[in-house]
Amino acid sequence: MDSQMETMEQGVLGHLMALERGGMGQQDQHESQRLEVLKVKAVTLRAKRDQLKRQTDAVKILKHKISKDLPLDDGDAAGDFTELQKSLLTAWKMQLKDLQRAHHLIGGYDLVECKEGKSVCVSFHTAFEGVYLETYNMELDLTRTVQISRHNIPPSFPLESFAKQNLQKDLKAFLQTLSQNLNALAARRQQVYLLKELVGSVEVMESNQLCNILVFMCTAQGETPIAVLCTLEYGDLTQCLPTRVSIECEDKTLSESPQWKKNQSLLLESPAHTALLTMRRMGSIA
Repeated sequence: MDSQMETMEQGVLGHLMALERGGMGQQDQHESQRLEVLKVKAVTLRAKRDQLKRQTDAVKILKHKISKDLPLDDGDAAGDFTELQKSLLTAWKMQLKDLQRAHHLIGGYDLVECKEGKSVCVSFHTAFEGVYLETYNMELDLTRTVQISRHNIPPSFPLESFAKQNLQKDLKAFLQTLSQNLNALAARRQQVYLLKELVGSVEVMESNQLCNILVFMCTAQGETPIAVLCTLEYGDLTQCLPTRVSIECEDKTLSESPQWKKNQSLLLESPAHTALLTMRRMGSIA
């Protein structure tokens, strides 16, 4: 049964990796259709996850009730109870594997036991606007206390800080925090890349490795073109949208105008490349 489940897991992982390779080469219209399909799958998997959780709770309650009510002084009864325990544990393990498969799409990471249970390999999958991006891998040593033995997470990422907070006391919270922060980092990086691809008067002036600071120059349309410097600060590293936007230019009245106040809101509420495309359509920038 375990080998079948592992084969299914490999099949699902292989299928998702195939989607990753195929998705990067598709055109935007196909990406939009694929994103809708993934959204429907995610909703279905969440419903299945909730159902499995309810079933798991029922199994735990049943197990507790049987352990209290079943007499263990009789040999046959004890043997029956042992067999029942094995059956319940098998069902519990199967449900956990189902939850793990569902979590691949919902939670954003995979867990694979390796080295005969002495370590666990975790893969964090990142995506933005329906496009698969980087995959980061990490191996956790379980021989004594949980320790990170190796990984390919960027050096600028505050991995050590997250490990000190939750690695020993709450592994699930640790993995969820990493998944969320890595996905946000990949999304911010992708926005910088898309900004550089914009044809026109937008120029990226500065961006650091964590992409929590982004400075770009654009040209405001008018009788006389005016250079505008926009600075985006991402105070929340779990998000791909900025928490603060500042606009500077030689014409001090421009940044205070209703149009550029609206542009500032756009940059706060939308990904940077999307906001700039909207500003271009409205005639705010060249």
